[in-house]
Parts: sequence; structure tokens; C-alpha cells
Amino acid sequence: MTIITDSLGTASSNAIRQYLRAGQDYGIDPHDALTHNQLPVGIMDNSVARARGRDFQRLLRWLIEQSQDPLFGLKSARYVQPGSYSLVGYMVMNARTAREALHLTPAYEAIVGDMGITKIEPYHGHLAMRWICQYDDPVVIQHMIDNVLGSWLLFARWLTGLGDSQPEKVLLQRSAPSAKERDIYHEIFQAPLEFDAPMNALIIPENLLDTPLRQPDSQLLQALEQQAATIMAEIQQRHPIVLQTCSLLRTMMNDGLPRREKVAEQLGMTERTLQRRLQEAGTGYQQLLDDLRCDVATEWLRQSHLSIHDIALKLGFSESRSFHRRFKTWTGMTPGEYRQEHLKN
Repeated sequence: MTIITDSLGTASSNAIRQYLRAGQDYGIDPHDALTHNQLPVGIMDNSVARARGRDFQRLLRWLIEQSQDPLFGLKSARYVQPGSYSLVGYMVMNARTAREALHLTPAYEAIVGDMGITKIEPYHGHLAMRWICQYDDPVVIQHMIDNVLGSWLLFARWLTGLGDSQPEKVLLQRSAPSAKERDIYHEIFQAPLEFDAPMNALIIPENLLDTPLRQPDSQLLQALEQQAATIMAEIQQRHPIVLQTCSLLRTMMNDGLPRREKVAEQLGMTERTLQRRLQEAGTGYQQLLDDLRCDVATEWLRQSHLSIHDIALKLGFSESRSFHRRFKTWTGMTPGEYRQEHLKN
């Protein structure tokens, strides 16, 4: 079950620097932040190209706590620039239209990092550019969602030169903040906001997608795509299908026990292809799901106030008795014994 520990993949130093720049507004020295969180200072000059996702999440949690600002992630969106998206940012800059740029993002976003998955979906006559965060710290998740959606929009305005363009709507799953905080959301997005929404997404009017970009260069874009394809191949070797599946399973677990067809759909493949690739990697979907259930069960028993009955239901067990038996097989203890043992420590 150690595989889950590394399921956050990696993040590019470019993505990390955006948050470090925002931290300077709060008097946080970037080198101090990196050193305190045991990250190499080479991230600042890009001599270190990538960091472990788990380390990045820890750094971001620390920056949030040091800033004492519930909107740290949202405000950090103001520091977006082409380099924030690594090679993907420069590819987007050379696309011909906003539509072409939009569809480059999900194809190559792993170059920026394994923080989440972008989905382009129809939405009531418009397009939803949806982002699903793959990190597992609930504090970090909301800040990262705010940053990603805000960064997308601010970068798009810069690319098109349409400073007053706005999405049809911004959907946020978080609950509505205070009136003062809502003002800052409106300042960043300049669009209607829907809190407690079913997903996190920018809803984009179709007519905006044909907006020409500032400096299209099809030949340069083609060269950059070739370079990106090489990098993607290297990343996929480092983060095989097992890690991608584990990361997505953990993300989806909060909404109930994930179904295999839904996981396959999110990964852009059929169930049969997913199962075949997992078998080639020496495991299977059910094994990964079972390992994850164990990890999540122990995490919730240690860190949440959920009852054992509720944990059993959320993990897909029809009754507590079945969960007790399975948990004792996993750990040698009953859920109650495990929770009590943790409370002693």
C-alpha cells in the first residue's frame, strides 16, 4: 500500500514559483520557504525542474498558514505568466485562436504538474473548462482550485488582449464566502459566480473561442508540440498508469466509491484498456481500490470525527460488520481499536 504515498506525482518549478511570488506579498522569503519545507532552492532559478507533488503540497499548506489569508490561492493567480505553465504556456501563446489554445491544455497539462485534470465539456450551449484537483489536503485543494481558475482567466485575457472579456459564469464547489471575500472573487473573475456548484469550472461562451490570439506562429507551435510530446513520454514513464489511477481514485473517493467506468472515462480510455494497462503493470483495478480503501480508512479514523458506521458506508461497505472484518484483515485491529490506539499517541 505504499504506492498511495507517492500518488501526487510531481510539479514543475514554474508552477511552484507562482505561489512563492505571491508569498512575498506577505513578507515570506522564497528561499526561506523552500528551505523550511526541505525543497531545493534551485527551484528559484529552474536548475531544479520538478519537485515531488507531496513536497509541493506541504509547501503550499505552509504558505497558506504563514499568510493567514483564506484567499491566498485566489490572489496568487495575479502572478500568472507564460512561464507558469512551462512549455504549455508558450505553446498556447502560439496558437491561432482561443479554441485551439483551450484544447492544448488538457493534452499537455502533465508537463506543468500532476496537480489535477482538465476536462473540456459541453454546458448548456457553452463549454465548461473544468478542473479536478488531485491533491488530498482539503486546505490546499480550495486554494489550488481558486488559483487554477483565476490563472486561466487572467492568462486568457492577456493572450487575447481582451481585458474586459469574461466567462459566462464561474462555478465553484466551495460554499459561499463572506461578502468581503466575494468582492475579491468578483475583482479577479469579473463574472457571475455560482458557489456550492456541482464542479469547479469556467463556463465559456462559444463566440469567445474564435477570438484570435496576439502572436500565432504555426511553425513554432509545431516545433513546441514535438518537444512537448517527448517530455510527455518521459513523464508517463515516471508516472505510469498505476499512479494516475491511484491519484484519480483518491480524488473521487470523497464523492463515494468510484466506479471503474468513471475512472476510465476520466483517464480518457475504455474500461477494457484501463484494465489491460493495469494488468501490464502487475496489478488490477480492484487491488488498487482495496489498497486505497485501507489508506483512506486509516486516515479518516485518525484525522476525522466520522463515525465508524459512516466511514464504512463512504467506503462502499453495505454494513459495518463487513468493514470491521476487512479492516482487521488489513491492519490486525478493528476500526475501534485502531482509532483508540491513535488517540493514545
